[in-house]
Amino acid sequence: MSNKHSQRPRSRIAHLLRVLSIPIILIWLAVAGGTMLFVPSLGQVAAKRSVPMSPLDAPAYKDMMNIGHKFQEFDTDSSAMVVIEGDEKLGDSAHEFYNEILAKLKSDNHVQFAQDFWSDPLTAAGSQSPDGKAAYVQLFLDGSQGTGPSHKSVKAVRKIVDSVPAPPGVRAYVAGNTALNTDTLIAAHNSMELMTLVTIGVIFVMLLAIYRSWRSAIVGLILVRLELYAAEGVVATAGHMNFIGLTPYAVSMVTMLTIAAGTDYFIFLLGRYQEARSRGQDREEAFYSAYHGVVHVIVGSGLTIVGACLCLTATKLPYFHSMGLPCAIALTVTMAAGLTLAPAVLAVASKFGIFDPTRELSERGWRRVGTFVTRWPKPILVVTTFIAVIGFISLATYVPNYNDEKFTPADIPANVAQTAAERHFSKARMNPELLMVEADHDLRNPADMLVIDRIAKGVFHQRGIGRVQTITRPLGAPIEHSSLPFVIAMNSSSTLQTAKFMNDSMASMLEQADEMGRTIAVMEHMYGVMKEVTDTTHDMTGDMLVLENDIETVRQHMAELEDFFRPFRSYFHWEPHCFDIPICASLRSTFDMIDDVDIMTDDMSVTVKDVSKLDVLMPQMLADLPKTIESMKTMRGFMLATHSAMSGIQRHMQEAAEGSTLMGKFFDEAKNDDSFYLPPEVFDNPDFKRGLKMFVSADGMAVRFIITHQGDPASVEGIQHVRGVKEAVADAIKGTPLESAKVSLAGTASMYSDMQDGVKIDLTIAGIATLILIFSIMLLITRSLVAALVIVGTVLASLGTACGLSVLLWQDILGLGLQWIVLPLTVIILLAVGSDYNLLLVSRLQEEISSGLNTGIIRGMGASGRVVTAAGVVFAATMAAMLVSDLRVVGQLGTAIALGLLVDTFIVRSFMTPSIAAVLGRWFWWPLNTFQMKQNNPEPQPAPEGDHHADSVADERLGHDSTLTT
Repeated sequence: MSNKHSQRPRSRIAHLLRVLSIPIILIWLAVAGGTMLFVPSLGQVAAKRSVPMSPLDAPAYKDMMNIGHKFQEFDTDSSAMVVIEGDEKLGDSAHEFYNEILAKLKSDNHVQFAQDFWSDPLTAAGSQSPDGKAAYVQLFLDGSQGTGPSHKSVKAVRKIVDSVPAPPGVRAYVAGNTALNTDTLIAAHNSMELMTLVTIGVIFVMLLAIYRSWRSAIVGLILVRLELYAAEGVVATAGHMNFIGLTPYAVSMVTMLTIAAGTDYFIFLLGRYQEARSRGQDREEAFYSAYHGVVHVIVGSGLTIVGACLCLTATKLPYFHSMGLPCAIALTVTMAAGLTLAPAVLAVASKFGIFDPTRELSERGWRRVGTFVTRWPKPILVVTTFIAVIGFISLATYVPNYNDEKFTPADIPANVAQTAAERHFSKARMNPELLMVEADHDLRNPADMLVIDRIAKGVFHQRGIGRVQTITRPLGAPIEHSSLPFVIAMNSSSTLQTAKFMNDSMASMLEQADEMGRTIAVMEHMYGVMKEVTDTTHDMTGDMLVLENDIETVRQHMAELEDFFRPFRSYFHWEPHCFDIPICASLRSTFDMIDDVDIMTDDMSVTVKDVSKLDVLMPQMLADLPKTIESMKTMRGFMLATHSAMSGIQRHMQEAAEGSTLMGKFFDEAKNDDSFYLPPEVFDNPDFKRGLKMFVSADGMAVRFIITHQGDPASVEGIQHVRGVKEAVADAIKGTPLESAKVSLAGTASMYSDMQDGVKIDLTIAGIATLILIFSIMLLITRSLVAALVIVGTVLASLGTACGLSVLLWQDILGLGLQWIVLPLTVIILLAVGSDYNLLLVSRLQEEISSGLNTGIIRGMGASGRVVTAAGVVFAATMAAMLVSDLRVVGQLGTAIALGLLVDTFIVRSFMTPSIAAVLGRWFWWPLNTFQMKQNNPEPQPAPEGDHHADSVADERLGHDSTLTT
């Protein structure tokens, strides 16, 4: 029988819901069934309509697109590695296997570019493991990372790799972040059904344990399942129509938040209904009391969660942004169901007594807690604050973990491939950074090569950088023989090469000088002889003149004789037979000899003239010989001096050349890059031209660098190391022709660095907006500024404690670390759902204010304790059920939220908030007037017989002190 004094005015909406309960249930069945029949499932829509996981406006993403555009290679951030592994060192058969795979990949439309280093001997060492048992080729795939086209590209690459028969002892894998994202989506989809079933099972067990009624548990379970179908169907419809994008995180949170919130709203409503029934109200009146008692709580909770989700749309990171609209839509549907479907089901089921309490509902335990809190509020507040501080201290040790492999199943193909790759390569080799310097002129000249190597050297000398590859150092070390000392040594090598020839020439010069000395001695001897010859010639000339005169005299006598005997001579000539007569012929010859004397005389005259001329010339020649001898002596002196000087110079040049050669050799062996230099003729080298194609753009105006970390790029240290790269480049190009060049940096660490910055900005934006929203809604509902502030403050305390306990559990105790996205998502979700239970508690305290401040706290906690605890435990169990997911990150997110809900349920709502209310007294309700509230609020209806004892115990302990009740 109802208590007439406690009856409230019936809400028209509640009356309408009760009257139209059957049509309302049918409408919701139609919504759920229609979306299931005519729209693909949420998982299928998420696979087709998934959004990019990388923030498109992040500097690293823009730089990646700029690098791909400049080199005309790719226009997405999807990359993968095809890893070739052998049991032994890779040989010719492995190369043929690799070449066949590479040829098929290059011809496939899903592959935009293949960065092939292994096929070129010049760069093969850059993509081959040190043990020679593995090699890889980096691929850039079609479709942005995390989208449907990207998943199709990964599938196509794996199909190609599997289609090529591998030689014995050789295997091929597809690794990389894009492949991991694809496998993560598949694992999330496969886990979703199990996670949902486990969650539903947990909820059923919890409802059965709370209400001790099979019928209540089954109807409640059906109600929650119907709400889930409707919410998922509406979200899937919006995604299918391209109104929203989806990610695996968004799908998981839509499912879990819908189940948890729908269950909570049902528990709120059913708890208030059973409370009314236990106070003697009939089923109809209990329905109206229940609806009136929780409608503002459901509206406030729903608006808070929906508003907090909508705040995520102002963020930039896809992890947050993509969750905003899907979760907001799902929670709007859930709130609408909580305000319509749940009351309609309650109205129908209550007619059959399904939800009537099966046992006496006692508030005694929670009233005792309220009594304890109101008696010692300050110590309790100190203890609860100390617990929160422990959580915040644990939070200070938090180290985010960016290695996604640790948080996904080890047996998915991407992780199997990564494990194979890490047997031969470091994580850094598989996740390099790409740096590009873009100038306004052609860089293919010795001057700009000096600056390029200076950039490489500056980046390489940064802490945490293990290797830098570019055109001046294709394998990470400077090009062999490219140091300035070696170039100098090469120029000096000609000196060493001609040293023997020069030394032999010097020795020949010395021999020449000796020979010249001997020649001088011969000439001196010849001078003496010539002097004698000259004297003899002079004497002979005189003799010849005497002889000439004598011959002339003989001629004259012979002429006189010939004149006397001429007639006889004529006879001899006229006698024809003279030759036959011996005496005649003899006499004739004698007379002919007289004619020969004339000839001899003439010849003698000529000879005398020549000898006379020789007599003149010989003294002149004799006079020149001393000068010639002196000149030759001087020449010999010069030659000896030249030999001495040239020998010294040659020794000096040889020693200098040997020093330069050794210096060049040592610089080359030390791989010292302090004096890099490429001569102009290098640019005509065919090998160097191949390197230019790999590292320099086609127009020559951009050069890229491949940066390898010393440690894991996907770590806090890796992010810290990459932050200094652009600064190092700026320092290197300062004051050079490349000072105005544009610098682009992309890669794993760069992207995570941008995400880390984005998380800070997004959390600040979403956190402040959500807190303002929560405060506004709490202020609107409670109409108390202080109470709204307390609710917001306790939400923050619960949030910090939960995050700290998560760090303590996963990082410090289990040693597994927390994935970087877990705590930011936990913060967002707990901000959204963390105010529900405080709002319900404060609402009950406000209803019981007519009994006095502290008595109202006792009664309010007694009335709401069972319901809030049940809702909190169910919500926490729902979130904890995410542990069954194959993705560890989903389990970590669920446990973090569950810890936050448990902290909120058992510490914040049970002790911290009521102790603050007790300490502040009537100031807790400022600016409301508690005296006026006491007059305006009706007296609470009497409790059942079993609870009068609890009230009397509490009242006796408090003594109805006026300071406590006013």
